[in-house]
Amino acid sequence: MTNTHPALRRCWHPVALVADVPEGVPLGVRLLGERWLVARLGGRLVAMRDRCPHRMVPLSAGRIVDDELECPYHGYRFDATGRTTLIPALGPDVPIPPKACVDTALVAERFGMVWLCLDDDPIDDILDDSPFHDPINDTFVSGPFTTKVSAGILADNFLDSAHFPFLHAGTFGAGDDGKPTLTVHRDGWRITQIDQQMVDGAHLEHAEPSTAVYTVAAPFVVELRLDRPGGSDFIWSFVCPADDDSSVWWMVHAYPLEGDAEQIAGAQQLQTQVGVEDLWILDQMDDPTIALDVRAEVHTKADLGCLEYRRMLIDLAATAASEAT
Repeated sequence: MTNTHPALRRCWHPVALVADVPEGVPLGVRLLGERWLVARLGGRLVAMRDRCPHRMVPLSAGRIVDDELECPYHGYRFDATGRTTLIPALGPDVPIPPKACVDTALVAERFGMVWLCLDDDPIDDILDDSPFHDPINDTFVSGPFTTKVSAGILADNFLDSAHFPFLHAGTFGAGDDGKPTLTVHRDGWRITQIDQQMVDGAHLEHAEPSTAVYTVAAPFVVELRLDRPGGSDFIWSFVCPADDDSSVWWMVHAYPLEGDAEQIAGAQQLQTQVGVEDLWILDQMDDPTIALDVRAEVHTKADLGCLEYRRMLIDLAATAASEAT
C-alpha cells in the first residue's frame, strides 16, 4: 500500500504536534500527497487545503487577521469554514464568486498531536488518549523522523517483536530471545496482539519481564502497553503518510517517572536511538512499501500480528475499490 492510496482518505492521520500550531500562525503540512494547513482561528483548530482558489499560492505563507486567514498574494480572507469573506480588489457591494472558497478537513487533537481526516465519514475513531493525560504519567516524544519508508512499513516494524535481539541489542533488546509467542485478535479496524517480553530501558535498573499489549488502529497507529511489576509504560507509534516517497514518524511515550527530569531525558534519548536503529535497516529497502499480497513475503508464527495487519490493509484497500464501482 502506497502513502497516497485512496482508501487512506477515510482514516485519521497525525500531521503535527499541537505545540507546533501556536495562536496566530498557520502551519503547512503534507498528507497523502497533498498540501494542507492547520491553524487556530478564534481559538478553534481548523484544517484547510493549502491553496488559495484565486492564484493557487500556499495560504500557509499568509497570516491570521481578525480570526481569519489572509492570503499573502492578493489579501483574500477566509473564515474557519473556508468561506471567502473579503476580496480587496472588489468593491464592497460586489458579490464574492461562489467558487472562491477553500476545502476543509476534519481535525482533532489527541496525544498532543493534530490529526486530519480528508473524508467526512472516517472509518474509525482515533485511539483513546486517556493514558497520555493520566497525571501519573510523564510524557515525551521521540522524533519526528522523516524517511522514505512507507507508513505501512513503519507501523509493521513497530508491531514486529521478533527483531529486538538483533536490531536493538545495543538499546533494549539484548535480553529478548527473539521468539515471540503471540496471541492475536482482530475486531473490525483494530488488532490486539499480546506477547511476553523482557523489557529494558534507561528508567529501569535491569531488564524486567512484562506483558506487551499492542493495539493497532487503521491505518498506521500502534499502541504498545508494557505491563511490568513496577507499573505500565505506554509507547505509541504514529506515522503521517506525507507523500509516496516520504513519511513522518513520531513515538509518543507516557511513563510513570514521578517527574524525574534525568530519567525522562534518558528514556527519550534511548527511544530516539531505537528509532535510529529501525530506520538504519528500513531505509536500505529497495521498495519500502508494504506488500498487500501476503504471498509476496515469507511469514512464520512470529509474524501472526504482522500478517493480520496486512489483511486489515487489504480490507481497507477494498473499501476504496467498492466505493469506486
